[in-house]
Amino acid sequence: MLIFVIKKEGSAVKKPRDTAKAVLLGRREALRAAFWGGTGILLGRGLSQSSLPSVVAGDLLVYAGGEKADQPILADQVGLNKALNAFPMDPNTQTVKKDPKTLIVLVRLEPKMLDKNTAKFAAGGFVAYSAICTHQGCPISQLGEVGSRKGKLVCTCHGAVYDPTAGAKVLGGQAKRPLALLPLKLQGQNLVAAGGFIGKVGAD
Repeated sequence: MLIFVIKKEGSAVKKPRDTAKAVLLGRREALRAAFWGGTGILLGRGLSQSSLPSVVAGDLLVYAGGEKADQPILADQVGLNKALNAFPMDPNTQTVKKDPKTLIVLVRLEPKMLDKNTAKFAAGGFVAYSAICTHQGCPISQLGEVGSRKGKLVCTCHGAVYDPTAGAKVLGGQAKRPLALLPLKLQGQNLVAAGGFIGKVGAD
C-alpha cells in the first residue's frame, strides 16, 4: 500500500526540535491551566499591572482551592512539614483577592529549622512565600518528598527548587532568585499577613 503525503506549497515542515519544544510548552501551559482552573480564576500573562490586588498587612489567609476554598486557614488544621496554597482576604469586606499576583504558598515547619532571618518573618513555624516561580511564572504548591528535594518547595514545570527554611533561596533548577517572602503573624488560630511581599513577585 502506498501512502501519499501532500504538502501545501510554501508550508514549512516541523523540525524534531521544534516539535519537542512545542510539547514542552504545551505541558507547561496545561499544568498552569489545570492549577488556575482549580482556584476559579483566570490566568493573565503578566503580573505587573498596578491595578491588580496586592497582599497587605492584616489580610487573613484563606484556602485557595478545594472543599475549604475561601475559608480561613487555622493553624491547628495544617500538619507539620506540609505546604498548601492560600489567597489573602480583606477582613473588613470579606473579599478574597484571587489573582496570580496574590497566590501564596504556606508551609508549616519546626521553628528550629528556620534560619535567623526567615524566623523573623515567621509565625509559630509557619512561613509564607509568593507561589509564583521566579523562572517562568508557574504556580508552586508542594514540597518535595524524596532525595535532595525532600522538604523543599518544588516547581513541577521545570524543576526549580527553593529552600523554605532559608528565605526560599534557590537550590536547583533554572530560577535565578528566591520567591518573594510574606511576613506572617498569628491572631488566635488565624494566619494573618504582617505586611506585603518582600521581594519581586513573579518571573523575570
